[in-house]
Amino acid sequence: MKKPQIGLVIPIVQRKYIFKLIKQIIQTTHNNDCVICVVNDGNNKIINYLKKQLPKEVELLNLERNLCFAGANNAGWEFLLNKYPLIKYLGTINDDTTPQKNWLDALVSTMENNSKVAACSPVMVTHSNNLFNKKVQYSSTWKLGDSMHPMIIDDERITNDTRVSVLGGFCILAKAEALLHIDYFDERYKNSCEDIDLCLKLRTSNWDLMVCSNSYVGHKCGKSRFKSKMNTNVPLSRKLLFSKWGNDLNKYNLK
Repeated sequence: MKKPQIGLVIPIVQRKYIFKLIKQIIQTTHNNDCVICVVNDGNNKIINYLKKQLPKEVELLNLERNLCFAGANNAGWEFLLNKYPLIKYLGTINDDTTPQKNWLDALVSTMENNSKVAACSPVMVTHSNNLFNKKVQYSSTWKLGDSMHPMIIDDERITNDTRVSVLGGFCILAKAEALLHIDYFDERYKNSCEDIDLCLKLRTSNWDLMVCSNSYVGHKCGKSRFKSKMNTNVPLSRKLLFSKWGNDLNKYNLK
């Protein structure tokens, strides 16, 4: 029986990217150490298609209804832990990403070498939208803002593993024990601010967060959460965030 130490959840938003991403994950990881769970968030029209097309080693979890990003990840993580109880690390990765070589090994190594780090993210690699200058951009870290801009990208590229105030939800790998301790994502969020809330719950439980300088994942940075039938509600999510943590999130930034 397979005994993976890493469980990765991919919530499906854009079906056209999912198979390429799975292939890249399998090619860039030690397959016996990692199990992938694709979460179909209530889209009954594609169940049979997924069953036929997904590699047999990939788990498929079909939800009865759309639980948004937070609920889909929580359901996937619980499914993986129930089936593979020896999993040490749980992660989420957006379906419009492109992992680069050794990205996952680097994330695991960072947490193994830093006992207080609960979760880490890779450096996000994006491309500018300028048709005449497709410049590669590296968004390494974020910081917390205010009620207008809860999360602000810091464009400075890091050269060493760096402790940060908050992680972007496009790709996170976390220690399973830490996620269990804080009860995963808060499912009241509707495709906005759930990553900030998760990070603040970890930080206020005496865990650290880190960006791994040797791990790179490309991100198309699409507007997928605003597609129809995604149940996105940014105003509601922000209201919840600020009711829990206050309007000025700057106070949670590392000094």
